[in-house]
Amino acid sequence: MIALSWTFYLLSLFQLFQLSETKQKPPDSSHFSILDVTIGRDNLVTLQSKLGTGKKCRAREHDGVEIVGYTDSKQNLVFEFGEIGGGDVTGFYLSLPSQPAHCPVSRLSPQTSGLVTKGGVRLGMTEQEFVRIFGPPGSRSGRGQWRYDWTTEAKYTDEEKRAAAAAGHALPADTYLVGITIEARFVKGALQYFYISRLEST
Repeated sequence: MIALSWTFYLLSLFQLFQLSETKQKPPDSSHFSILDVTIGRDNLVTLQSKLGTGKKCRAREHDGVEIVGYTDSKQNLVFEFGEIGGGDVTGFYLSLPSQPAHCPVSRLSPQTSGLVTKGGVRLGMTEQEFVRIFGPPGSRSGRGQWRYDWTTEAKYTDEEKRAAAAAGHALPADTYLVGITIEARFVKGALQYFYISRLEST
């Protein structure tokens, strides 16, 4: 009887684990940050103060954005500045040097340790590790391309409302929309490309 109860308990835990693996998990704030640069908080000036001078140019991968790229010779780290981002960083991606950034990349300081997001995403991680973080992709191709999209509604904080009032313009509403996109490319089960963006609109 005890053995049967334990079997039922373990089976229930396994089913709960499987259920959690089948649902998408929107990224928390840690996934929008790498090398102390955060989407929506940093701009070109603060980016360059943290990582060094970089050349800004037009992106080919995503329309309507400019990019600044860096490399540690093993990986490229490219930051995006979207047209609706108000000058802030709106996204970034990690790729291998064999995948050109279409823009000159600057060398990162030798003291820079590991190109890993604050949330733990890194090139070379397995599909299973990736799914544990974000859940299964919204779409995937036979060539290892994965994509996730989320749209959520967020409320302005009292501090943001006060800042807007002090700047002489009232916020148009109490809430705004947040659009999040993640793209990933896997080769033989290992992550070779990771892109994340976060855009806000009223």
